Amino acid sequence: MAMVVQLHEGVAIKKFKLDKPTLHMGRDPDCDIFIDNTVVSSKHAVITLENPPESSGGPQYYIEDLKSTNSTYVNGAKITRHKLAHNDTIRIGWNSFKFIDEDPGDPNQTAKIKKSWIPGVYYTEEDK
Repeated sequence: MAMVVQLHEGVAIKKFKLDKPTLHMGRDPDCDIFIDNTVVSSKHAVITLENPPESSGGPQYYIEDLKSTNSTYVNGAKITRHKLAHNDTIRIGWNSFKFIDEDPGDPNQTAKIKKSWIPGVYYTEEDK
């Protein structure tokens, strides 16, 4: 299951499972991820789960900035809407989050076995 992990100086301090279709982030106490900081808008951003019918690779997650005052950033770039990928870093105000999606991907895809230069050692490599 995918999750968003709040970081403080690179250390995970809180985990939020993405177990519903939308997850709101902001300073409003009703938000799923409450961020008590004056540089964060009341309804700052939202993460949505989308699974288009043509997609066989499983669920897709998007983050969208809700016209916040100080914007939302993914991997250092200002975004309005962005498709999240495993290990993306989200910044809202002074707060950093890591998007974790340990979904194994398409279960119908077969991995290729590769032979290393070490005798008797084999490995698999993900396509890039």
